[in-house]
Amino acid sequence: MRINELVVFAVLTLPPVLGWLFFWRHRLAEPEPAHVLVQLFFLGICAALPLFALREYDVFYWASPLALLIFFAFLEESLKGLLLIVGVELNRSHFDRWEDGFEFAILVALGFAFAENIFYFFREYSAGGLQLAFWNLYFFRSLGTVLAHIIFTGTFGYFYACAYVLKGIVPKAKHEKPLHRFFHNLLKVLRRPFHITRCHLLPCKDSAHGHTSGEVVIEGFLLATSLHALFNALFYFTPFDKNLGFLAVPILMGGGWWYVTRFRNTKKTNSKMF
Repeated sequence: MRINELVVFAVLTLPPVLGWLFFWRHRLAEPEPAHVLVQLFFLGICAALPLFALREYDVFYWASPLALLIFFAFLEESLKGLLLIVGVELNRSHFDRWEDGFEFAILVALGFAFAENIFYFFREYSAGGLQLAFWNLYFFRSLGTVLAHIIFTGTFGYFYACAYVLKGIVPKAKHEKPLHRFFHNLLKVLRRPFHITRCHLLPCKDSAHGHTSGEVVIEGFLLATSLHALFNALFYFTPFDKNLGFLAVPILMGGGWWYVTRFRNTKKTNSKMF
């Protein structure tokens, strides 16, 4: 990719990213300062870079489509999640409300989507120029895919904030590093799949005995990965020669609505903080 083409596609990709950023940030009670925004956006770009090599050189040409759907959902959410944790550690003084988990995640997701879209737009342009297929891809990825990344990574960020902010879910005595006792916590989560989600976070209900922060972080990652894999599958599999991509619309609308309504209850939620 030549420098002038990189600049053109970066400029073309930026407006929808800024539009989503404005849509979410003006709903936050206390948006983070500009230097935190830029730092997290850059971390999101870094999260996307390893994927370019894997896709450009078709490293997994031998794998089945289903395996690739699951693998790339897992890899993308892993990279975004790890860089989000880095962003939280670098800006610990700004991370003190559950909203911060989602806001940090939005910025990482937008940086990731920005870099990923440049790659896809350039590849489509190289294949057929500025034809209808290019503009279909442009609007789909600028609207649907960017929102999907926000919801998936936002889910992990929300769980991460709940693991360290909401005392009704994780008592202070059960705080631990996010990857501490990883396999122990993973097994506990797998014994009762999405128990924390179903019983406590979706209905905003305290846990009777509390969970460790590691359990909450792992469940958030598994939920984000599952949603991502489902989203990918809807656009790939065509049972009875029917494309299921239209089913992604209620997923995106439902996820966006859920977070928008969460922002309306920030006073109630923040009253439960340490």
